[in-house]
Amino acid sequence: MRPQKSLFNALLTHFLMGVALGLSLVLVLGLVDAFHVRDLVAKSGAPVQTTLMLVTTYGLMFGIGAALTGLVLTLEDES
Repeated sequence: MRPQKSLFNALLTHFLMGVALGLSLVLVLGLVDAFHVRDLVAKSGAPVQTTLMLVTTYGLMFGIGAALTGLVLTLEDES
């Protein structure tokens, strides 16, 4: 018999999985030159800040989306 996970632990797990997915998408966007993201970052005035903003935005966007989806699924599973 497995002990119950708390809601916080479940949401944190979903959030971290979403962040990992978002960071992997940023990596793919940077490596594959289909959308010219690498050129956009390289030709910007501050490439380090542009890269940091891109990574942070995608990580948080996917993390929050996964956490909200995990919240809905966890609450639905409990009821």
